[in-house]
Amino acid sequence: VMKGYLGGRTLLIKCVALVLSVASGLSVGLEAAYVHIACCVANVCARYFSKYATSEVKKRELLSGAAAAGISVAFGAPVGGVLFSLEMLSSYFPPKTIWRSFYCAIVAAITLRGIDPLHSGKLVAFEITYHYAFGWFELPCFIMLGAVGGLVG
Repeated sequence: VMKGYLGGRTLLIKCVALVLSVASGLSVGLEAAYVHIACCVANVCARYFSKYATSEVKKRELLSGAAAAGISVAFGAPVGGVLFSLEMLSSYFPPKTIWRSFYCAIVAAITLRGIDPLHSGKLVAFEITYHYAFGWFELPCFIMLGAVGGLVG
């Protein structure tokens, strides 16, 4: 971990800057800020536990869970948070880390649902509601599209 990038000073400055920029109406992307703040909190907390402070592998595992929680809070998608952390954070991602990251992301989403900062019952501000359900005749097309995407990609 780069020195000073995930420290307490960075956490404080990032939180204050994020609050001021959102309050002033600036169009900023909150997603990356949530991930950075979550990783800063995890890194600062890791310093107080010898299990994480001395082992770089354990610290990276903790940061993976924090990044998954940050994405989960930003988009309301715990699975998306785990996939993000799997893709972006680690070159080696053991199954126990996947489950721990998933647990962190679910707890973050449930906590966000409980706090309900928007007072709307939604997890995020840009939640989409569908007025029409898909027809059953469309299901074979969806299956074929998924199969072709899986084979090609």
